[in-house]
Amino acid sequence: MDIIKNRRSKRNFTSKKVDKKDIEQIVEAGTFAPTGMNKQDNIIVAITSNTVMENLLKAIRKHLNNESYNGFYNCKNMILLLSPHDNRNRKFDCGCIMQNMMLKACELNVGNVWINQFYDSYESLPIKEFLKSIDIDDSYEITCALALGHSDETPKIKPNKFTTKFI
Repeated sequence: MDIIKNRRSKRNFTSKKVDKKDIEQIVEAGTFAPTGMNKQDNIIVAITSNTVMENLLKAIRKHLNNESYNGFYNCKNMILLLSPHDNRNRKFDCGCIMQNMMLKACELNVGNVWINQFYDSYESLPIKEFLKSIDIDDSYEITCALALGHSDETPKIKPNKFTTKFI
């Protein structure tokens, strides 16, 4: 329960890359998430290449029409979650996958933050071109992404605002 209670998003990354073995464990955690009707039809893409990270940043900047966009927080590694366009459960599936990966990253002391800027990019030409460049079929879209990195940041634990009822 401590991992769940203490997980926090980190948005300040150093220039140090995440160890490949840690990324493999984070991805593996994602593969154990539940999916609607157990389809397991998502694609998890772990990006460790500087060139691919630069190309992804260029594509999202073009998509957002914002050349100064830096919503990746200078991370050196990212995990993309892709879903088929016709999977009506894709957002729920990716939420479960992301939670597993974020908790595993926290356990490994790898800073992470959920990136949502891709949520409406499925018709975006720059994003489609990027996906084609990494051999992803055009029937898939980026549903969300997880920025990974090392961080000295210690986010404050804020009070829980959920309302709960036991009846």
